[in-house]
Amino acid sequence: MTTYKIGDGVRTKDGPMKHQYGTVVYLREDDGTYLVRFGGSQQLYFRADELEPWE
Repeated sequence: MTTYKIGDGVRTKDGPMKHQYGTVVYLREDDGTYLVRFGGSQQLYFRADELEPWE
C-alpha cells in the first residue's frame, strides 16, 4: 500500500530539506521510497515516514 501518489504535495520532517515543500514525482516500488522534487531541479528519495502531507 502506498501512502502518497504522484503529484501529492509533501514536506520533509528532517534533514537538509526540513520543512521544505516538494512534489512526489516517482515511487520506487522495490524499496517503497518516493522521489520528491523541490523547486525546479533538486530531487531526493525519501521513505514515507520521512514525509508528511502539505496542508
